[in-house]
Amino acid sequence: MEDCVVSGEDMDVKACHITYRYGQKKVLDDVSYTFGGGLYGLLGVNGAGKTTLLKLLATIIQPESGSLSIDGDEALSRQGRKRARTHIGYLPQCFDLLEASTVLHNVQYAAWLHGGSWRDAGRRAYEALELVGLRERAQSLVKGLSGGMRQRLGIACAMVPFPGVLLLDEPSVGLDPLQRIRLREVLHGYARDNTVILSTHLVDDVVAMADHILVLDRGSLIFDGDADDLAAMGENAEEMTTIWESGYRRLLAGRISEDAEDVEMYGDCL
Repeated sequence: MEDCVVSGEDMDVKACHITYRYGQKKVLDDVSYTFGGGLYGLLGVNGAGKTTLLKLLATIIQPESGSLSIDGDEALSRQGRKRARTHIGYLPQCFDLLEASTVLHNVQYAAWLHGGSWRDAGRRAYEALELVGLRERAQSLVKGLSGGMRQRLGIACAMVPFPGVLLLDEPSVGLDPLQRIRLREVLHGYARDNTVILSTHLVDDVVAMADHILVLDRGSLIFDGDADDLAAMGENAEEMTTIWESGYRRLLAGRISEDAEDVEMYGDCL
């Protein structure tokens, strides 16, 4: 990967030479990248470093070494983190909700925490609930929601500040196929004027909506491009072996099938 690559012109999130460890295990290894507008999909097997990278970009954790800036301002000092968080919406993989409160109150509270009056927070909450298809459930209690509705509520809480940078860790978990398609449409539209970075194991989602696909493997960025670029790597046996072993045979089968009469998978062969 290139050093601190710039990928767009909107509010940028710039990570340079980021290293992070859990104990003795190096989870991120000298990661440098600038997310500069549009929608970025992070792919990688479990343990590749996706969640850790999102936590770091959200300023939840700090790196062992390296630098992070949001919209040109450093984001690692105490004041830097405070400024950066005014621009960030973040959905972690596991999140808590106010179970005894209504759907509306959860999102309104999340909006209010980012500043403004309670009344204005309510207006923004309804807008976010409309986006995720939960406006009609605004007065429902959270404890009675299905898993898919809870996931959409979490997404609304992350989106309600309408931030310049939206970070989503496995946002499609628990959603049915129609809800996933709706989420793709919402995020694709939001990314026209903002920076959206999401991690997922669902290759189809990334191919359908991401402007940029990044692949993490053992803490290192090993690929940056789009679906066509990833499929084209099949011409390079050494590079393709790494991607192949990262679990993305299905993506290649799908891309190859566009130009083939028939594609079948037998183990690791097409």
